[in-house]
Amino acid sequence: MPAWETIPNLVHGFLGRAGGASCGPFAELNLSYRVGDDADTVQENWRRASAVAGALRCAHMQQVHGDRVALIDAASTQGGEADAMVTRVAATALGTLTADCVPILLVAPQHHVIAAVHAGWRGTLAGVAQRAVRHIVEAFGTPITEVQAALGPAIGGCCYEVDRSIANAVEDAWGPMPEAVARDGGPKAMLDLRRANAAILQRTGVRPMSIVTVGPCTRCAAAAYFSHRAAKGPTGRQWSFIGWRV
Repeated sequence: MPAWETIPNLVHGFLGRAGGASCGPFAELNLSYRVGDDADTVQENWRRASAVAGALRCAHMQQVHGDRVALIDAASTQGGEADAMVTRVAATALGTLTADCVPILLVAPQHHVIAAVHAGWRGTLAGVAQRAVRHIVEAFGTPITEVQAALGPAIGGCCYEVDRSIANAVEDAWGPMPEAVARDGGPKAMLDLRRANAAILQRTGVRPMSIVTVGPCTRCAAAAYFSHRAAKGPTGRQWSFIGWRV
Protein backbone atom coordinates (compact mmCIF):
# COMPACT_ATOMS: atom_id res chain seq x y z
CA MET A 1 0.00 0.00 0.00
CA PRO A 2 1.81 3.11 -1.20
CA ALA A 3 0.28 5.42 1.41
CA TRP A 4 1.70 3.25 4.21
CA GLU A 5 5.16 2.91 2.71
CA THR A 6 6.02 6.41 3.91
CA ILE A 7 5.19 5.68 7.57
CA PRO A 8 8.56 5.41 9.36
CA ASN A 9 9.45 1.93 10.71
CA LEU A 10 6.10 0.39 9.78
CA VAL A 11 6.07 -3.10 8.25
CA HIS A 12 2.92 -4.77 7.00
CA GLY A 13 1.70 -7.35 4.55
CA PHE A 14 -1.08 -9.66 3.40
CA LEU A 15 0.46 -13.04 2.68
CA GLY A 16 -1.05 -15.66 0.41
CA ARG A 17 -0.58 -19.40 0.30
CA ALA A 18 2.62 -19.51 -1.78
CA GLY A 19 6.12 -19.95 -0.43
CA GLY A 20 5.65 -22.52 2.31
CA ALA A 21 6.51 -26.15 2.97
CA SER A 22 3.05 -27.66 3.56
CA CYS A 23 1.45 -30.16 1.18
CA GLY A 24 -2.01 -31.28 0.15
CA PRO A 25 -4.91 -29.05 1.19
CA PHE A 26 -2.50 -26.98 3.31
CA ALA A 27 -0.14 -26.15 0.46
CA GLU A 28 1.92 -24.15 0.81
CA LEU A 29 2.28 -21.47 3.49
CA ASN A 30 -0.24 -22.66 6.07
CA LEU A 31 0.40 -20.88 9.37
CA SER A 32 -2.24 -22.48 11.57
CA TYR A 33 -1.46 -25.31 13.97
CA ARG A 34 -5.18 -25.95 14.46
CA VAL A 35 -6.26 -27.25 11.03
CA GLY A 36 -4.58 -30.67 10.95
CA ASP A 37 -1.29 -29.79 9.28
CA ASP A 38 2.03 -31.25 10.47
CA ALA A 39 3.29 -29.16 13.39
CA ASP A 40 6.95 -29.22 12.32
CA THR A 41 5.97 -28.06 8.85
CA VAL A 42 3.89 -25.22 10.26
CA GLN A 43 6.86 -24.21 12.39
CA GLU A 44 9.00 -24.02 9.25
CA ASN A 45 6.30 -21.93 7.59
CA TRP A 46 6.38 -19.56 10.53
CA ARG A 47 10.14 -19.27 10.19
CA ARG A 48 9.69 -18.18 6.59
CA ALA A 49 6.82 -15.81 7.33
CA SER A 50 8.67 -14.22 10.24
CA ALA A 51 11.58 -13.50 7.94
CA VAL A 52 9.22 -11.63 5.61
CA ALA A 53 8.05 -9.58 8.59
CA GLY A 54 11.61 -8.61 9.42
CA ALA A 55 12.27 -11.14 12.21
CA LEU A 56 10.10 -9.18 14.65
CA ARG A 57 8.62 -10.97 17.64
CA CYS A 58 5.20 -12.19 16.52
CA ALA A 59 2.16 -11.84 18.76
CA HIS A 60 -0.57 -14.47 18.56
CA MET A 61 -4.21 -14.81 19.55
CA GLN A 62 -6.67 -17.70 19.57
CA GLN A 63 -9.36 -16.45 17.23
CA VAL A 64 -12.88 -17.30 18.38
CA HIS A 65 -15.11 -15.19 16.08
CA GLY A 66 -15.84 -12.70 18.85
CA ASP A 67 -15.09 -9.06 19.59
CA ARG A 68 -12.47 -9.15 22.36
CA VAL A 69 -9.48 -6.84 21.87
CA ALA A 70 -6.18 -7.90 23.46
CA LEU A 71 -3.47 -5.40 24.40
CA ILE A 72 0.03 -6.71 23.61
CA ASP A 73 2.74 -5.21 25.80
CA ALA A 74 6.47 -5.72 26.12
CA ALA A 75 6.03 -8.61 28.57
CA SER A 76 4.02 -11.03 26.44
CA THR A 77 3.16 -11.96 22.87
CA GLN A 78 0.06 -13.98 23.78
CA GLY A 79 -3.32 -12.35 23.36
CA GLY A 80 -5.38 -15.34 24.48
CA GLU A 81 -8.88 -15.78 23.10
CA ALA A 82 -9.40 -12.65 21.04
CA ASP A 83 -10.10 -11.43 17.53
CA ALA A 84 -8.10 -8.22 17.64
CA MET A 85 -4.73 -7.20 19.05
CA VAL A 86 -3.42 -3.70 19.68
CA THR A 87 0.08 -2.51 20.57
CA ARG A 88 2.48 0.39 20.43
CA VAL A 89 5.52 -1.75 21.34
CA ALA A 90 8.44 -1.67 18.91
CA ALA A 91 9.91 -4.79 17.29
CA THR A 92 6.50 -6.46 17.47
CA ALA A 93 4.28 -7.80 14.71
CA LEU A 94 0.55 -8.35 15.20
CA GLY A 95 -1.29 -10.65 12.85
CA THR A 96 -4.44 -12.51 11.98
CA LEU A 97 -5.01 -15.86 10.28
CA THR A 98 -7.76 -16.12 7.68
CA ALA A 99 -9.21 -18.30 4.95
CA ASP A 100 -12.14 -16.12 3.76
CA CYS A 101 -12.66 -13.92 6.83
CA VAL A 102 -11.47 -10.32 6.63
CA PRO A 103 -7.99 -9.39 7.88
CA ILE A 104 -8.04 -5.74 8.96
CA LEU A 105 -4.85 -3.83 9.75
CA LEU A 106 -5.05 -0.51 11.59
CA VAL A 107 -2.42 2.14 12.20
CA ALA A 108 -2.32 5.50 13.96
CA PRO A 109 1.15 6.71 12.94
CA GLN A 110 1.60 9.75 15.14
CA HIS A 111 0.66 7.81 18.28
CA HIS A 112 2.65 4.75 17.15
CA VAL A 113 -0.33 2.42 17.59
CA ILE A 114 -1.17 -0.59 15.42
CA ALA A 115 -3.84 -3.28 15.45
CA ALA A 116 -4.69 -6.51 13.64
CA VAL A 117 -8.32 -7.61 13.45
CA HIS A 118 -10.02 -10.85 12.37
CA ALA A 119 -13.60 -10.36 11.16
CA GLY A 120 -15.83 -13.19 9.98
CA TRP A 121 -19.57 -12.65 9.86
CA ARG A 122 -19.90 -13.15 13.62
CA GLY A 123 -17.11 -10.68 14.38
CA THR A 124 -18.54 -8.26 11.85
CA LEU A 125 -21.95 -8.47 13.49
CA ALA A 126 -20.37 -8.03 16.94
CA GLY A 127 -18.40 -5.00 15.75
CA VAL A 128 -14.87 -6.23 16.39
CA ALA A 129 -13.47 -3.59 14.01
CA GLN A 130 -15.27 -0.84 15.89
CA ARG A 131 -14.05 -2.17 19.24
CA ALA A 132 -10.45 -2.17 17.99
CA VAL A 133 -10.71 1.42 16.77
CA ARG A 134 -12.31 2.55 20.01
CA HIS A 135 -9.54 0.87 21.98
CA ILE A 136 -6.95 2.80 19.97
CA VAL A 137 -8.82 6.05 20.56
CA GLU A 138 -9.66 5.57 24.24
CA ALA A 139 -6.57 3.77 25.53
CA PHE A 140 -3.99 5.92 23.77
CA GLY A 141 -5.76 9.26 23.35
CA THR A 142 -5.62 8.93 19.58
CA PRO A 143 -7.83 11.19 17.44
CA ILE A 144 -10.02 8.96 15.33
CA THR A 145 -9.09 11.03 12.29
CA GLU A 146 -5.57 9.63 12.64
CA VAL A 147 -6.66 5.99 12.31
CA GLN A 148 -6.02 4.32 8.96
CA ALA A 149 -7.37 0.92 7.91
CA ALA A 150 -6.48 -1.68 5.29
CA LEU A 151 -8.81 -4.60 4.58
CA GLY A 152 -7.01 -7.52 2.97
CA PRO A 153 -7.98 -10.47 0.79
CA ALA A 154 -11.29 -12.02 1.88
CA ILE A 155 -14.31 -13.67 0.36
CA GLY A 156 -16.33 -11.17 -1.66
CA GLY A 157 -19.97 -10.46 -2.15
CA CYS A 158 -19.66 -12.37 -5.42
CA CYS A 159 -19.15 -15.65 -3.55
CA TYR A 160 -20.30 -15.33 0.06
CA GLU A 161 -23.83 -16.69 0.28
CA VAL A 162 -25.31 -16.66 3.78
CA ASP A 163 -28.68 -17.22 5.38
CA ARG A 164 -30.86 -14.17 4.91
CA SER A 165 -31.15 -13.92 8.70
CA ILE A 166 -27.40 -13.22 8.95
CA ALA A 167 -27.56 -10.37 6.45
CA ASN A 168 -30.64 -9.00 8.23
CA ALA A 169 -28.86 -9.16 11.60
CA VAL A 170 -25.86 -7.21 10.26
CA GLU A 171 -28.10 -4.45 8.92
CA ASP A 172 -30.27 -4.44 12.04
CA ALA A 173 -27.10 -3.87 14.09
CA TRP A 174 -25.31 -1.38 11.84
CA GLY A 175 -27.88 0.15 9.54
CA PRO A 176 -28.63 -0.39 5.85
CA MET A 177 -25.66 -1.51 3.76
CA PRO A 178 -26.80 -1.76 0.14
CA GLU A 179 -23.15 -1.82 -0.91
CA ALA A 180 -22.53 -4.95 1.20
CA VAL A 181 -25.80 -6.91 1.12
CA ALA A 182 -27.67 -8.26 -1.90
CA ARG A 183 -31.00 -10.10 -1.63
CA ASP A 184 -33.14 -11.77 -4.28
CA GLY A 185 -36.19 -12.45 -2.15
CA GLY A 186 -35.21 -16.01 -1.28
CA PRO A 187 -33.90 -17.52 1.97
CA LYS A 188 -30.29 -16.59 1.13
CA ALA A 189 -28.37 -13.35 0.65
CA MET A 190 -24.95 -12.35 -0.64
CA LEU A 191 -22.79 -10.60 1.95
CA ASP A 192 -19.60 -8.66 1.22
CA LEU A 193 -17.69 -8.74 4.50
CA ARG A 194 -15.09 -6.18 3.45
CA ARG A 195 -17.68 -3.64 2.40
CA ALA A 196 -19.63 -4.28 5.59
CA ASN A 197 -16.55 -3.70 7.74
CA ALA A 198 -15.59 -0.62 5.75
CA ALA A 199 -19.07 0.76 6.41
CA ILE A 200 -18.74 -0.03 10.14
CA LEU A 201 -15.35 1.70 10.26
CA GLN A 202 -16.81 4.79 8.58
CA ARG A 203 -19.76 4.83 10.96
CA THR A 204 -17.30 4.60 13.83
CA GLY A 205 -15.61 7.77 12.56
CA VAL A 206 -12.70 6.56 10.43
CA ARG A 207 -12.43 8.79 7.37
CA PRO A 208 -13.40 7.12 4.06
CA MET A 209 -10.14 8.31 2.52
CA SER A 210 -8.26 6.43 5.25
CA ILE A 211 -9.81 3.03 4.39
CA VAL A 212 -8.35 0.91 1.61
CA THR A 213 -9.16 -2.57 0.31
CA VAL A 214 -6.28 -4.77 -0.83
CA GLY A 215 -6.41 -7.95 -2.90
CA PRO A 216 -9.08 -10.15 -4.50
CA CYS A 217 -11.91 -12.35 -3.32
CA THR A 218 -10.21 -15.37 -1.74
CA ARG A 219 -12.68 -17.86 -3.19
CA CYS A 220 -12.24 -16.47 -6.71
CA ALA A 221 -8.45 -16.54 -6.23
CA ALA A 222 -8.21 -19.85 -4.35
CA ALA A 223 -5.03 -20.79 -6.20
CA ALA A 224 -3.29 -17.85 -4.51
CA TYR A 225 -5.14 -17.70 -1.18
CA PHE A 226 -6.60 -20.20 1.26
CA SER A 227 -10.40 -20.25 1.03
CA HIS A 228 -12.62 -22.36 3.26
CA ARG A 229 -15.55 -22.02 0.87
CA ALA A 230 -13.48 -23.04 -2.14
CA ALA A 231 -11.82 -25.97 -0.39
CA LYS A 232 -15.06 -27.44 0.99
CA GLY A 233 -12.91 -29.24 3.52
CA PRO A 234 -9.60 -28.86 5.37
CA THR A 235 -7.47 -25.95 4.25
CA GLY A 236 -4.74 -23.70 5.58
CA ARG A 237 -4.69 -20.17 6.91
CA GLN A 238 -2.74 -17.20 5.59
CA TRP A 239 -1.23 -14.50 7.75
CA SER A 240 -1.75 -10.75 7.55
CA PHE A 241 0.58 -8.70 9.74
CA ILE A 242 1.54 -5.24 10.85
CA GLY A 243 4.44 -4.21 13.10
CA TRP A 244 7.02 -1.67 14.12
CA ARG A 245 10.71 -2.02 13.51
CA VAL A 246 13.00 -0.90 16.30
